[in-house]
Amino acid sequence: MNDVATELPPVPSHVPPDLVRHFQPEFEPDFPTDPYGVYRRLAKGAPPLLYTPRDHRVQGKGAWMVTTADYAREVLQNPDPFCNSIRYSNDDANFPRRLLPLGLDPPEHLKYRALLAPLFSPKAIDRIEQQVYAVANQHLDEFAKDGHTDFMHTFSRVFPGTIFMMMMGMPLDRKEEFFDWEEKFFHDGTNEEKKQVGVEIHNFMASLIAEKRRNPGDDVVTMLTKAELDGEKLSDEIIYDFCFLLYIAGLDTVNGGLGHIWRYLADHPEAQAELRANPSLIPNAVEELLRVHSWIDTSRVLSRDYDFRGVPMKKDERVVVMATLPAWDGSEFSDPYKVDFNRASIPHLAFGGGVHRCAGSHLARREIRIGLAEWLRRIPEWRIDPEQKPVYFTDGLLSPRNLPLVWDGSKAI
Repeated sequence: MNDVATELPPVPSHVPPDLVRHFQPEFEPDFPTDPYGVYRRLAKGAPPLLYTPRDHRVQGKGAWMVTTADYAREVLQNPDPFCNSIRYSNDDANFPRRLLPLGLDPPEHLKYRALLAPLFSPKAIDRIEQQVYAVANQHLDEFAKDGHTDFMHTFSRVFPGTIFMMMMGMPLDRKEEFFDWEEKFFHDGTNEEKKQVGVEIHNFMASLIAEKRRNPGDDVVTMLTKAELDGEKLSDEIIYDFCFLLYIAGLDTVNGGLGHIWRYLADHPEAQAELRANPSLIPNAVEELLRVHSWIDTSRVLSRDYDFRGVPMKKDERVVVMATLPAWDGSEFSDPYKVDFNRASIPHLAFGGGVHRCAGSHLARREIRIGLAEWLRRIPEWRIDPEQKPVYFTDGLLSPRNLPLVWDGSKAI
């Protein structure tokens, strides 16, 4: 981790000089191929709280960053003063709306979140479990015998994406269009493309909400059209803001988690063998792999001046909770860099924390567990294609761009 460079924006006078660090992993030359290695290198000697003069989330501004589990929980569990202020991209003008309920703070947040809770509870996920198995195997059928695939395109994206679309009551024949929107909006699109995709998503969601009001079904959008808030039906605008949050979670976040886990297992055949020999370890293994590869940074904005553990912070400053660094906190986890499928306690923050903890975490876990169980059952030992190299997106959520896998197709089921 380097000291701040002279060309960076000025550091506010209230920031202690010993906490200033140049922390920009996305600009390290090896980040696209080894992001977790970069994080480990930059994390060496990092204080629990640091200030980086340039934060890619807000152009021309710096941000505070917390790097340990206890500091991260304190930020995530205290919406006063660490309030949630989230937009859909770095350029708020692309889509200056709220993500509901994520973009609200208590007490308003709680009544909005309560509308989603029964739709994504463990019991609700139980009801669709057989569909999850069916979708996983439907996609495995397409390439299992081939002995090779680009995992990110043929499974990681389409498996949870299809489940999401089914739950939302979306037309499955538009899957590729939705996935193209997602990739442009959150990763590869120019600002103009992102704005155009935002309009297309809005128009589609608006038509879907109108259709569910005319022809109700057994899906999340229909349930939201029937829901009430403070004794009144939800407006189309409120339903849309719910739907866009679910779009992000359903098509982007689980995709990244699957990619990180399958990449690790491809590089560690002994871990695959351990899970094949003892499938009962899969739930704990998923938690451990989510911990080690926590990939979703979150941020909060100071609603007022605040003294955080002796460090003065000012209203409107951003506080970033690093995803991976708290998961490698040696005071929280023994031998934190080691992947241990028998680890007794795994209180990770891969799904966030506090009141804004991911409402869809039960669905995400079920998808990953079932996807992994079925993959292990049907695909023999897999590895990275030696003639290709995985690379990662360097903006948006940390996620593999591609994951070329190979195996012995004659042994696949």
